[in-house]
Amino acid sequence: MLRSNETVANTFIKLAWNKGHFNLLNAYVCKDFQYFTTFNERVLNFYEYVVYLSAFRRAMPDLELTIEDTMVKGDKAVVYSIVSGSIQKPFFGLPVSDKIISFSAISTFEIVKGKVKSLDTLIDIAGIERQLSSDISNDFPLEIGPETED
Repeated sequence: MLRSNETVANTFIKLAWNKGHFNLLNAYVCKDFQYFTTFNERVLNFYEYVVYLSAFRRAMPDLELTIEDTMVKGDKAVVYSIVSGSIQKPFFGLPVSDKIISFSAISTFEIVKGKVKSLDTLIDIAGIERQLSSDISNDFPLEIGPETED
C-alpha cells in the first residue's frame, strides 16, 4: 500500500532536516530525484542533496524545522515550515553567530508512486540577511567528501 503524499513529504523533511537520516531517504526518492533551492543556483541530484544538507546541518547543528502546514493536490505536496537555529560554522557567506535565527521555507514536492521525484524549496533569504545583517552567497560549492552524515 502506498503512503499518502502528505506522509511522504512530511516524513522526507523530518528525516532529512531534523534527523539527518539520509540513508533512510533512499526509500523516499526516485532514481532521477532533483532538488532546486534558492540557496543554490544548481539543480542537485540525490547524492548532491545529501552533501548540501550535511553541510547545512554542520553549520547549524541546533537546527530545528517545524512543519506548519501541508497541502496536497494530485502528485504535488506543498509544505510550509519554519527553520530555527544558530550558525556555528560559516555557511553561504554568513558569519558564525550565537544568535538564534528563524526563517520560513516553502517546499514543493512532486511525488510519483510514493517517491519524491523533485523537490523545490524557496527559503526566505531576505529574512536571514536582515536577522544577521549579512548577505548570503547562493552558490554553494559542493565539496564531495567523507564528512556527509549517514
